[in-house]
Amino acid sequence: MIESIRKDEPSVLLLDCGAVFDDQKDTAELQFQAMELMGYDALNLGSPEFIFGKEFLEQARSHLSFPYIASNLLYGGTLPWTREYLLKEVGGIKVAILGVLDPDDLAQLPDREQAKGLEAIPPEAALNRLLPEVRGKADLVILLSQFDAEKTLALVKAVKGVDVAISSGKDDVFFPTAPENENTVLLQTGSKGKTLGLLKITLDEKLAHQVIERRYVLLDSSVPGNGEIERLVEKHNKAHETKQQEKARKELKELMEPLQLSPEEFIERYRKEQTEKGKGETR
Repeated sequence: MIESIRKDEPSVLLLDCGAVFDDQKDTAELQFQAMELMGYDALNLGSPEFIFGKEFLEQARSHLSFPYIASNLLYGGTLPWTREYLLKEVGGIKVAILGVLDPDDLAQLPDREQAKGLEAIPPEAALNRLLPEVRGKADLVILLSQFDAEKTLALVKAVKGVDVAISSGKDDVFFPTAPENENTVLLQTGSKGKTLGLLKITLDEKLAHQVIERRYVLLDSSVPGNGEIERLVEKHNKAHETKQQEKARKELKELMEPLQLSPEEFIERYRKEQTEKGKGETR
């Protein structure tokens, strides 16, 4: 789908609002590899991206051509392997891309150690600081938001200066209108990669943006697959299956091992395990 869009539209930005990880590290690695193959331009960091710790993200970043965006996230002042915003020229238009996450989501990570040292400041405060700067450098300002559409609309209405806001905070996709008396376009794509939002924009001679097309593509089985991505997923699935088989064999071996002992060996092993257990309890 993305390939076909790029064939028709040479000036394309491919962006993600974040929260792409689940609780499987190997799946996160696969997602990054797939995003690299698809040619992403930026990823807004959501709180799920920190489920494997800051070190995982930092290491992965060294193998990616696209940056992480974290406009309202601090770590001892800054996160050196993230950007507060990205400036990029696309089709002759200077674009600034910012991204915010929900501070409450970061506070609810299951392992607080993974978020140690991280501070998510209120997005309104972060944007009020950054928007005057980026407005002086860009013709178009895009905000990637981890908030739902309603909260995203309230945010861009409060801060002023965002031309396009992209929200993926809820599963449902709808066609929202711009906030009253505002000129912000909202693209609400839903979550879990089920829908691709496509927005075509042009600027007039006064640099006022105009929406040429806004549509949503359901990424179901009717969408043709990409050969490279399919091979990547197949390789991942085979590796996962092999890993599961090795785990099952190990568990079976551990289960069967006591049955291969003589009665005397079994009793001796049992006594040794109880002795070691007693020592541990004493400590």
